[in-house]
Amino acid sequence: MSRPGRGDEAESVIDMREISGCTCLRVRRTARQLTGIYDRLLEPTGLTINQFGLLAHLHGAKEAGRPSLSMGQLAERVGMDPTTLNRSLKPLAAQRLVADMADPRDRRVRAVAITQAGRRKLADAVAPWRQAQARVESELGKHETLGLNGLLDRVAARLS
Repeated sequence: MSRPGRGDEAESVIDMREISGCTCLRVRRTARQLTGIYDRLLEPTGLTINQFGLLAHLHGAKEAGRPSLSMGQLAERVGMDPTTLNRSLKPLAAQRLVADMADPRDRRVRAVAITQAGRRKLADAVAPWRQAQARVESELGKHETLGLNGLLDRVAARLS
């Protein structure tokens, strides 16, 4: 049971105008909206945009001559903490789209690689991903989309 008058203290420190201007909350709201667009279009492939991104990074590493990435390397590339990355990889591993193994350079380090099935799934998802890209660009305009991408890259670089 709260004491009388305690709510008044909270009301005096909470200014919703200030909170509604919170950069983090605005970015998260926008990220959820964008994620929804991509996830809806990727849904027929069985992938989320998050899973698509993980497969794309692993595919890119393989194309560059790195058959696997350590969990730390992949986490850094996608900007995820290791716990979230591990949770995100589990459904991909269950579908055999990625393989979990010891890093060939250091057997103590866990590594992950895209499988042939993962490469096929990624290839199937490229067309719906392109549709999502086109939808976002159509909504924002090419100039705004390029500007947003540039701003996001600069912010990520400054905050890292």
